[in-house]
Amino acid sequence: MKKLFLSIAFLSVIFTAKAFQLPAPQSNPPHIELKYYGLYCVVDFTHMMHFKAQNGQYMDQFGNLHAFDDVYGLNGITAVAGWQWRKESAIGLGFSYLSDPMGAFSQIPVFVEFRSHFLRSRLTPYTAVQMGYSIPFGSKNKVQEYTRIAEGGITFGLQAGLRFAFSRRFGINAYVGYQFIQCRDVERGFEEVATSSWPEIYHNLKFGTGFYF
Repeated sequence: MKKLFLSIAFLSVIFTAKAFQLPAPQSNPPHIELKYYGLYCVVDFTHMMHFKAQNGQYMDQFGNLHAFDDVYGLNGITAVAGWQWRKESAIGLGFSYLSDPMGAFSQIPVFVEFRSHFLRSRLTPYTAVQMGYSIPFGSKNKVQEYTRIAEGGITFGLQAGLRFAFSRRFGINAYVGYQFIQCRDVERGFEEVATSSWPEIYHNLKFGTGFYF
């Protein structure tokens, strides 16, 4: 009887201690990471500006010499859809719809993109390389001495930025970069008469922010 009483008392102490035991500290939840394989899409709002103005001269149909100074900004949207085959590497196809206030330099670059992410965490730096061809709108600026991109050319871009993940399937990114744009034929003229036509190359500083999903 005494052994039974001691056994019951011992079990009672154990259960009482369990009841008042402080909860064990919880480990931190795993970091949020975007899906690391399969289809992905990026939509960015893009701004480009000249590194250096394009300067030159041309002669109109009356034999008068004119100087030009191309300074423009391009604004628009860049969209990419592709395939991510591992956490650090992805390849996609994309295009940009870019316009300028003058109306002469608006264009649509179409490109292949190679993208890399460097950390497997909620916030990660990334880089992207874009190579393709830029298609001009072919529009003129509404001035007497007009400019028009008659034929586009190759384009090449580099960008470095940060991506922040809100969930496994949605994040935002922001970047800064460089964009090379070749124009194989830039036409300049006076009123409706073209007086010069030659290739030009533009170097642009670009910024962007948008969504990754």
